Amino acid sequence: MKVLLSEDPDIPAVFSKTKFLILDEADRVLDVGFEEELRDVYLFYVLTKLEEMGIRSVMIFVSTCRGCQLLNLLLEELDQPVVALHSHKSQALRLSALHKFKSGQVPILLATDVASRGLDIPTVDLVINYDIPRYPRDYVHRVGRTARAGRAGVALSFITQNDIDLIHEIEDVIGTQLDAFECKESEVLDNITRVYKARRVARMKMVDDGFEEKVEERKSRKMKALEDKGLLKKRKLKS
Repeated sequence: MKVLLSEDPDIPAVFSKTKFLILDEADRVLDVGFEEELRDVYLFYVLTKLEEMGIRSVMIFVSTCRGCQLLNLLLEELDQPVVALHSHKSQALRLSALHKFKSGQVPILLATDVASRGLDIPTVDLVINYDIPRYPRDYVHRVGRTARAGRAGVALSFITQNDIDLIHEIEDVIGTQLDAFECKESEVLDNITRVYKARRVARMKMVDDGFEEKVEERKSRKMKALEDKGLLKKRKLKS
């Protein structure tokens, strides 16, 4: 909408005769889900520009396992070479993903903060904060992966209005004001329909794979293990 209003030369003439404007599904613009979908569009745009920017390896940080898995499926649907690290993957799959990324077979690695701790990944050209970390120290730890051994690196963060306070805290800690990443919105939004379709497919695959059920089952096993060790009070069964 913003691109249409700002770049179409005929818009002023059209609106000079307009009394009512009806926006279909306008409530979605205020929805958190819509914000996430739009972020995916911008992410896809950045990933299509990697070769142009001379970027050979990218680490994308996502705050939750569910978000990491969904983004993995979405990017695969968009034909992006990607692997993912999160705690709901088996050790074998995590090791395989890490090997593919470190060896250069796959240039894009998705990871949660927990899954990436302690990993020795010496060469990362670009770090993307798909989600802004809750604590500035986690931001420093993330972006520190892209400027090791005297090498230059780049970090890019997707920021919503809810992240402004966190960004100010991060800037205070690092002593630097973060620069805005300039891009032409009309070019970014060229792929909006394709990305939205890929997101729907990714969601369906999550359901078909029973990801949520597996997460709940894993939680239950962990809770039971803690109860058996006496580290957690036994839960009362609901009648």
